Amino acid sequence: MGRQLVKRILRLFVFVAAYVILLAYCFIFNNDAGWSLWFLLTLILLFDFMTLMPSLKKVHVTIEESLQVAQGTSLSLPIEIYCYRPLFFPFVALSLSFDEGFHQQTLPFYRGTAIRTHAQWLPPSRGVYDKCSVTLRSRDLFGFFEKKRSLMIDQSLLVLPVYQAEATALLPLITEQSQRYTYGEPSFTIKQFRSYRPGDSLKHIDWKLSSKQQALIFREPENHKTQTLVLIFWGEADAHFEATLSLFFSLHQLVQQQHDVQTLLFGADIPSPYHPDALAYAQIAPFDHLPVGIPALASKQILVIAPAATEQVQRYVDQSQRHNSCQLLTYADLMGYIAEEERI
Repeated sequence: MGRQLVKRILRLFVFVAAYVILLAYCFIFNNDAGWSLWFLLTLILLFDFMTLMPSLKKVHVTIEESLQVAQGTSLSLPIEIYCYRPLFFPFVALSLSFDEGFHQQTLPFYRGTAIRTHAQWLPPSRGVYDKCSVTLRSRDLFGFFEKKRSLMIDQSLLVLPVYQAEATALLPLITEQSQRYTYGEPSFTIKQFRSYRPGDSLKHIDWKLSSKQQALIFREPENHKTQTLVLIFWGEADAHFEATLSLFFSLHQLVQQQHDVQTLLFGADIPSPYHPDALAYAQIAPFDHLPVGIPALASKQILVIAPAATEQVQRYVDQSQRHNSCQLLTYADLMGYIAEEERI
C-alpha cells in the first residue's frame, strides 16, 4: 500500500504542477488558446472529482453459502456484491480486499447491480470462521485520490483437519479389534426350552423332547453380548496434536458407515464428546487437564488414540480397563503401523 500511495502522490503532483503552470501561462500571455486549454483542464478535474461522489456505505457484501474445507486447501468462496438502488455515478474502480488468505477483487465501473463472483481463500489454520473483515476501496478516474471503508460480514466457514489418505492402512486395527471382542454366536449353553415359533431354526428343535411332549420344543441357546467398539480421540496438548487429529479424522471418515463403531472426541472448546461432527472437528482445541463431562464407559471395547503416552491418558486407560477392554495407541504407534503396512 505504501508504494501505491507514493504513485498517487507523484501523479497528483505532476497534475497540479501542470495546472499551475498552465494558469500562470494564461495570466502572463492572456490568449484564447491558453484560457481554453485551462478551462478544458478544469472541466476534466471537476469530472474527476465527481467520480468520487458514490458512497461506499451503499455497497453491501455477503457470502452466499455455508462451506467447509480441509486445512491447506484453497476454496473458491462465493460472494455477492450489491446496492439496494442503482448508483447515478458509477465507481470507476471498486476493489474488495479481504483478510489474510484472500485475493483482492476489483470491479471496473460498478453501478450497484448485484454481482456474484468468487474469491479464492486459503485457510490459515483449522477452526471456525464466523466473521470476515472486508475493506472496500474506490478511486477517482485518474487515481489521484482513494477512499475506503471497512466492514464485517457474517459467514459460516469450517476449516477441518487435513484428510490423510494413509489412514487407510489403519483400518486393519479396527477390524482386528472388532473380531477379537465381538461375541454374537450361540454357545452350547441352553437359555430355555420353549414352544416352537414360525421362523425358528429347525436345527435347534429338541426332537426327543418334542416326541414326549407331542409338540415341537425349541432349544433357545445362550448368546454372548456384543461389545461395542469405541474410538476415542485424546486431545491432550502436545506437539503432535494436529497431526494425530488429522489421522483420527481420516479414520473416522473411513469407518463412519459402520454403525457398530462409536466415536468420541475428548478436547477443549467442544460442547459434547458424543457429537464428532464437522463443527466439533473444527472447534476442538488441546487441553491440559481433562475437561468435565467425560463419560464413564462400561462393557465396551475402547481404542484410545492420543498424541503421546502421558500420565493423564495412562491413568484414564487404567481406570477404563476395570470395566472395559481398553487399548492406547499414540501418534508414534500409528505412524509405525502405517510404515509397516506400506512395506508389506
